[in-house]
Amino acid sequence: MFDDFKNNQKFAYELLTNSVKRKTIFHAYLIDGNNNEFGFDFVMSFVKMLVCDYNYSNYDRCGDCNKCSRIDSGNYTEVKIIDTNGLIIKKDQLLELQSIFNKTAIESKRRIYIIKDCDKMNKQSSNSLLKFLEEPHNDIIAVLFTNNINGVLPTIISRCQLIKLIRKNDFDNTKVINNFANLCCNSRFELDKFTSNVMNNKMIIDVVNFLDYYEENGLDVVIYLKDMWYNSFSERDVCLLGVKLIINLYYDVFKYYFNINNYFFCEYIDIIKKISKFNNENIIINKINICIDTLESLKLNLNVNLVVDNMLINLEECKNGNS
Repeated sequence: MFDDFKNNQKFAYELLTNSVKRKTIFHAYLIDGNNNEFGFDFVMSFVKMLVCDYNYSNYDRCGDCNKCSRIDSGNYTEVKIIDTNGLIIKKDQLLELQSIFNKTAIESKRRIYIIKDCDKMNKQSSNSLLKFLEEPHNDIIAVLFTNNINGVLPTIISRCQLIKLIRKNDFDNTKVINNFANLCCNSRFELDKFTSNVMNNKMIIDVVNFLDYYEENGLDVVIYLKDMWYNSFSERDVCLLGVKLIINLYYDVFKYYFNINNYFFCEYIDIIKKISKFNNENIIINKINICIDTLESLKLNLNVNLVVDNMLINLEECKNGNS
């Protein structure tokens, strides 16, 4: 079941399930398995969700329906899998695939081809695939899979929706990830209502400038704290919103690592990329948790200045400790 990945691949799962629910399915997906042993299982579960009449979901209690069973056995005519023929995927395999898919579908309007280990395509087969991707058909979906994203041509990557799976060893504590993801969603809802006028847009710019300066200069930001933070966020309630903005910006950085593009700070993608270079996934998780703790401290009526100072110290220790 695709729902089996609901917790340990939360971001990839939600991105793909939402695209199905909203009927915003891409014509081509590239899934980076990131050396997960279940990576190709994820691919096949996603394909079944696209084809299955019950969306191959525990929610709808799909069991061994006819389509899912036939996909497993390789007998469903509208799903084709291309694998390495020896050490590489050859041009002839792509040409044969195109010939099959140029014919009228027999069983379903939606047809899917899967290229396993797509990094093993040679130059000729890559060029054949590019031609196929450049002229997408509404009823044909490509799902490419690799554990070596660096071996895939950039021109192919650029034509696909890239989904990067999280390595198990990177994040054992999925509960922590889910907690701050939920908090970001909740604060985003509040911030969506909050960002409608010029003053509030100025506050967003102030937060972006503040975090940008801090990430590049560390605790040197304390020298400019009055001008860069307290002039806009001196009141407790406003400071709470400022910290929530920081959480959402760090959350956007986290999503950037995994090519999830629904950013809150979509106008500041250059800043997101810049901050990503100063951190890694684990550091960003820890920084978000520090900011969540800061929210709780602010709610306890502690001195605002001391709470913000403590947040910055903890953020710097987190970065220097390279958590």
